[in-house]
Amino acid sequence: MAAEAALQQTFDFDDEMAFPKEFGGEGLAELPIREDLLDALPEELADAYVVALESTVRTAEGRHYTPTPLAEVLYRQARETLGRRPDGLIWDPACGAGMLLLPALRAWLAERSDAQPDMVIRGVQSAIGGRDLDGAAVWLGNALLAAELLPTWTRIPLSRRKPLPALLEAGDGLKPPPAPPVMTILNPPYGRVRLSDEDRQNWQHVVYGHANRYGLFMAAAVEHLAEGGTASALVPAGWLGGSYFQRLRSYLAETAPLNQLSYVSGRAGVFSTGVLQETVLASFRKSRAARLVTCGRVTVNGRAVEEEIGKGRLPTAADQPWLLPRRPEDLPLVKTALKMPRRLADYGWTISTGPLVWNRRKSQLSGTPSDVSVKIVWAADLDGGELHQDPARDRLRYLHLGEKDARVLVLDRPAVLVQRTTAPEQPRRLLAAALDEETLSSWGSRVSVENHVNVLTCSEPDSLLTPRLLTALLDSEALDRLYRCLTGSVAVSAYELAALPLPGPKTLRSWASLPAERLSAEINHVYGLKP
Repeated sequence: MAAEAALQQTFDFDDEMAFPKEFGGEGLAELPIREDLLDALPEELADAYVVALESTVRTAEGRHYTPTPLAEVLYRQARETLGRRPDGLIWDPACGAGMLLLPALRAWLAERSDAQPDMVIRGVQSAIGGRDLDGAAVWLGNALLAAELLPTWTRIPLSRRKPLPALLEAGDGLKPPPAPPVMTILNPPYGRVRLSDEDRQNWQHVVYGHANRYGLFMAAAVEHLAEGGTASALVPAGWLGGSYFQRLRSYLAETAPLNQLSYVSGRAGVFSTGVLQETVLASFRKSRAARLVTCGRVTVNGRAVEEEIGKGRLPTAADQPWLLPRRPEDLPLVKTALKMPRRLADYGWTISTGPLVWNRRKSQLSGTPSDVSVKIVWAADLDGGELHQDPARDRLRYLHLGEKDARVLVLDRPAVLVQRTTAPEQPRRLLAAALDEETLSSWGSRVSVENHVNVLTCSEPDSLLTPRLLTALLDSEALDRLYRCLTGSVAVSAYELAALPLPGPKTLRSWASLPAERLSAEINHVYGLKP
């Protein structure tokens, strides 16, 4: 209470803050007062700011607020990865209103509760900092972080008081911070970004194909770290397996190996701004270390509940998808799979995307056949793992071929088909169906496959991995769980399918004559799944 009385008597917001006193300009006085925010916590004010932004702005710039429980877990994970008390700069290069820095600032102040208050205030600027392009968010963040310093500031005699420091600055977070951080904490902006030729050259070591904002921030964060420092990021899980992130994975593994990874359970209700991607908390240590990764899971329901999964291991070829356990039951599965050197390509299989982009061919689609038409295989025809004609697609069941369409749009040989988009919440991520000779014949011997379907074909007539065996593998519980362990995207990509570990020739020969019910059980057994 004494500190509160001192604040009322001595603190003038306009005079005691070492940064601009206003932000916005004329007309602010006429805005209605948000009475629901008069007693709000700093985190609630920061959340209110992000939510108040136009949705188009949030989407275009990839801005999202970090829920308080995740911010606290992320800082705790960073401390564990660092393995000691931070003795240098703690930095957020995409700080927004600075809420990821709150747990760090509060811990830093608590550790210095007995120190001289004027020394604490002087030292905080070299200990806590952040940067963001959003000047309004930076202004708000400076005010909210300064409020955390007020109890310490009021203990300084009036004659020695100086304005409270600005801990955040407006600017490009991809540029180097004022000093190499001992700890970087970030929830970077998301979304693809078009790079100039110069920028693409500068980022070529971590960009393959499309560039994503959060990938650039992850790379910059570990690059700027002090030796032995740690970077902890709340990011989408797609970088763990996607082809566009293969160079980033290699760079991270070489520069700052992954030390801890926690999956955020569920997506609905966690983020107030509607994040749809599966997200992870990932912590890296800038040092040469073993390839072991501590994996866990975080569930947010008012508070964060952490669950330990176990140890995973990064692959020797770090550019490949990182096969890491999602549940404790996945540990034997992943351990067994990592010993399997074979992949689809070793058995002559290639993967392509269905060539029919239906909305570009609307005038050629029909519900009735003609002399020059073929049936269309839609993604919905694969629901349930068997190829069937979904009645909802029958009004657009046929493609009438133009003069040169057959060469590009027609599939006339056996294949295995796999849906290209499935969500983690679905019972199965891999939905496959065999288009064998008999099935293909029943569909007219020729079909056109739409582009939401992966088409797997084999160039080796005597391949041990027959369409029947491949379909059984993809339909198995083992492969479905294994696929979940190497992807973080809703897209079932050809790149990740091609990375699935497969048994050797001897095992495939032993499976060749097994009936379907025994084959399924044998596949799970070989991959280490218990019945």
